Amino acid sequence: MDRSQLLSDQLRRWLHAGLIDADVAEAIQRWEDSQSNDSKHFSARHLGLPIRLSILLGSLLLAAGLLLFVSAHWDLMPPLWRVTLLLFIVIALHAGGAWFAERFQLMAIGLHSVGTVAFGAGVFLCAQIFHLDVLWSFRWGLLLWSIGAAAGWMLLRQWPQLALLSLLLPGWISAMILFTVDRFSTSNDSDWTVVPITAGVFLTALTYFTAPVRTPLKPAWSVLMWMGGLSLLPAAVTWAVVATGLDLPALGQPLWLSLLVWVVVLGGPMVFGWWLRPHRFWPLAVAALWMVLDLVIQVQGFNVLSFLWWGVGSVGLMVWGSAEARAERVNFGTVLLAMTLIGFYFSEVIGRFDRSLSLLGLGLFFLVGGWGLNRLRQVLLPKLPRS
Repeated sequence: MDRSQLLSDQLRRWLHAGLIDADVAEAIQRWEDSQSNDSKHFSARHLGLPIRLSILLGSLLLAAGLLLFVSAHWDLMPPLWRVTLLLFIVIALHAGGAWFAERFQLMAIGLHSVGTVAFGAGVFLCAQIFHLDVLWSFRWGLLLWSIGAAAGWMLLRQWPQLALLSLLLPGWISAMILFTVDRFSTSNDSDWTVVPITAGVFLTALTYFTAPVRTPLKPAWSVLMWMGGLSLLPAAVTWAVVATGLDLPALGQPLWLSLLVWVVVLGGPMVFGWWLRPHRFWPLAVAALWMVLDLVIQVQGFNVLSFLWWGVGSVGLMVWGSAEARAERVNFGTVLLAMTLIGFYFSEVIGRFDRSLSLLGLGLFFLVGGWGLNRLRQVLLPKLPRS
């Protein structure tokens, strides 16, 4: 007699004896069934860090091995065999992931992830097989790869699919912007598009990072938060460097083209942010306005005001996190404010004193600044819920 049948018999005896009622018996049965289903994934949830790292490394090595195998035999195969091989690899990887779904969940996630990566590689290799130009690959290859990742996320609900989609779709939009500017620009200088694209990447990372709200964290929001958190600091530094080195003559482009580019790079993340959180959307619009004003300050050459403006933005992110009970925003805003203060000291202060006074001031700056930042962080953190 299996465990489920034994439990049913016990529940019936307890019911006849009057120890429990029907509602309690049903609740016990439902709970035991859920535990039985979850036990299939016990090994995946309770794996140690070495096993998780081995699965990750194995997935990466499998992807690299497949690419090396295909590249080593690529020139020896006719076009039909090449397409067949690419299709077989994608199907085999996803079929393996489906087979492991009820046996080893983490392995299934790894195989499905490699399958999605192989699908993107297959798209670009098919473009090479049929001698499609490079522009086609960047315009439509990234879009097809994004569609594949989106389909994987909708069907599987696994975090690697959403992580890939969060990178691929902005990449496709950036490629389309570059292609459109190159086609309609009246001059040969299209480097000015680096500024709006960098702004769009910065705002997109901020949109991802601020996706969670007070309500219990959804899996999709958790993935977006991590993707935004990992990319927000590099995006912020890149934006600061690009905006500082902006060349005014490079802005001499058709007004309609410049406006179109800025509407797309800033409007896209804001529309996505509104879709994620329609009732808490306005801070993201304030962040977009902050970026536009920061660009104006940089163009005018107000260095001290620029550092002050970055300080305002850092504190604003901290207050935003405190208001929505998100500790990661408070912590990230603290780090960004510390970097702003350090940049201000090295750029505007340290050169005004000799070496000894500079070192003395630097020590005091770190001590007093660290204490002040910690106090500010403590003022904002108590509003967060305690576990």
